[in-house]
Amino acid sequence: MKKISVFWAILALVMAVGLAGQAAAVDVAIHGDFNNRFNLYTNQSQMYKGGETETKQPVRSDDNSAFWGDIKYRLWTELGTNDGKIKGVYAIELGALRFGQSDYSKGGGGTYSGDGVNIETRWAYTDFQLPFVDSKARVQVGLIPFDVNHYVWQETVMGAQLLGSTNGFDYKMAWVRGYEVFPGDTNKNAFQDADAILLRGDITPMEGWKTGLFFLYQRMDGFDGINDKRLAESAYEIKYFGKDEYSLYTVGLDGKYTSKTGFGNAFLNYDLIYQGGNINQPGDQDVSAYFLHGDLGVNIDRLRLTYTTWYASGDDNPNDGTKHNFMATDVDINDSIIFFEGGLTDDNYFTEKQYIMDKGMYLNKLGADYKFTDKTTAGLAVLYLMTAEDLANGSKNLGTEIDAYISYKLFSNTELKLNYGYLFSDDGMDNFVGGIDKGKGAEDIYRSTMWIRYMF
Repeated sequence: MKKISVFWAILALVMAVGLAGQAAAVDVAIHGDFNNRFNLYTNQSQMYKGGETETKQPVRSDDNSAFWGDIKYRLWTELGTNDGKIKGVYAIELGALRFGQSDYSKGGGGTYSGDGVNIETRWAYTDFQLPFVDSKARVQVGLIPFDVNHYVWQETVMGAQLLGSTNGFDYKMAWVRGYEVFPGDTNKNAFQDADAILLRGDITPMEGWKTGLFFLYQRMDGFDGINDKRLAESAYEIKYFGKDEYSLYTVGLDGKYTSKTGFGNAFLNYDLIYQGGNINQPGDQDVSAYFLHGDLGVNIDRLRLTYTTWYASGDDNPNDGTKHNFMATDVDINDSIIFFEGGLTDDNYFTEKQYIMDKGMYLNKLGADYKFTDKTTAGLAVLYLMTAEDLANGSKNLGTEIDAYISYKLFSNTELKLNYGYLFSDDGMDNFVGGIDKGKGAEDIYRSTMWIRYMF
C-alpha cells in the first residue's frame, strides 16, 4: 500500500479545521493556486537549472536543449471571527516539483510512487484589529507577506507589521528578521541578527494619482561560520550576504498615475530609490547606489501599449572603497523571459533581480497586449538590455530580446498560457560562456514555456 502524501494529509487537516471552525462561528475561506508548468524547449538548458545561474557562466556556444515539467501547488486557509477582528492565515506550498525528480535532498518525490518530503510553509501569521484605535489599523505577526517595493523587497519573511489607513493616508510600520544568530560564549551581542525596520506612507493627492514614500533600514553585526554556502551562491542580493556586516538604508519614492485622454486611459508608474550605508564585503566599504524605473502607457479599447525603462546603478571598480551597485533584498522580476522570471517555470531563471551581479542594468522595453476575446489575450514585446557598467570583456551590451505570449481561459478560473523568448546575443553575453566553451562567443538564446493554472 502506498503511503498517504504529506500534501493531501495536510489538505485534509486544513479542511477538517475549517469545518470545525464553522460550528464555532468562525468564518472560513480556502484558496488554492494549482500551477502545472512546462519548459517546452530551450537551447540553453543549463541557464535554467535553478535560481541565480548568472555567476556560474551557464551559457554554451552550442545548443544544449531540454524539455521538462514541474508543478507548484499552493493551498491556504483563512480562519477568522465573523466580526473580522482577528484571523489566522496558514499556507503550504508543494514545488517546484519536477516530473521524474528523485533527488530527495532537493525535495524529490516526482518519481515512481511519489512520497517525497517536499512541503514548505508559505505563510503563517495572525492578523488582528488593533484595539482602542481606528478600526482600519491591523497587526500581522508571524511569517508574513512583506512588501517594501517591487524592486527592493517583496517576499515572505518572519516579523510583525502594523497596517492602517486614515483620512486618505495609508501607513505601514514593520520589523522583520531574515536571519537569527543566537548569542554564544564568544559572542554575547543580543542584536547581531539580520534585522530590518520599515516605515512607509502612501497618499492619494488627487484623483487618479497615488504616491508613496518609504524608508528601510537593514542591519547585521556579522558572525563566523554561518551561511558560507549562501554567500558563495550570490553576493549581490542582501538575503545572501551571510556573515557580512552591514548597516544599510534605502529610501524611495514610488507611485502611479492614470488619466483619461482622447486616445484612451494613459498611465504612469515610477520608482526613484537611493541606497546608502556601509558593508563589510570584503573590507569596509561605503554604499552609494540608486535605481530608477518608469512605465508609460495607454489603454485603447482592447489594446494596451507600454514603454518600460529602468536603470540600476552598477559598480565599475570593486576596489575603490565604495559600492555603487544597487542591491535588492528579495525580489521576483519577470520583465524578461530569457533573463528574469518571465518564463512560466519561474523557479528557474538566469537572475531574479533587475540587474546582473554588481554591474547593474539599463533596460528598455516596448510591449503591446491585445485582448482578442473575453477568453483570449496575446502580447508582443521588444527589449534592449545592457549592464550599467562594463563586464569583464569591456562590453555592456547583452542583446535584443523578442518576447511573445498567448493566454486562453479554459474556464473562468483556469488559464492556459504559452510564451516564447528569443535573445539576439551581443558581446556582453560572451562573459557568461563557461565550461568547455569558455572563451567562445555566445549563441543566440531561446526559450518557450507554458502553464495550465487553476486558481480559486
